[in-house]
Amino acid sequence: MRFLRLLGTAAQAEGLLLRRQGASMGRAAMFGTAAAGFGVAMLALLHVAGWIWVADHHGALAAALVLALLDGVLALALLLLARGQPDPVAKEAMALRDQSLGLLVAPASQRPPWESLALDLGGLVVQYLRNRR
Repeated sequence: MRFLRLLGTAAQAEGLLLRRQGASMGRAAMFGTAAAGFGVAMLALLHVAGWIWVADHHGALAAALVLALLDGVLALALLLLARGQPDPVAKEAMALRDQSLGLLVAPASQRPPWESLALDLGGLVVQYLRNRR
């Protein structure tokens, strides 16, 4: 039974980990796309207004340099905002999965005989399912 409990715990932790990672990647993609859309619209308007203002006061070359600098700063800010944040729940799920799987591959001398048999049968079932695909 210990084998099945450990395998079940590892599967639940893996499922939680995958759900959390998927949600995190989805949020990052959504916010990154929204930021890119608003950034393009804002930059188009700022470019027009900035070009007119700077070109009137300092000339066309200065206008191009100022706009290039502002574009670089905005691009850096958007890249920093799009970075993923570490998820403590996903980290704990990964640790629980690794611990459960580590206990499954513990030396056979620490297992009761029936558990070694169950582990061998489980390995055969997994191998059969892999070969079936």
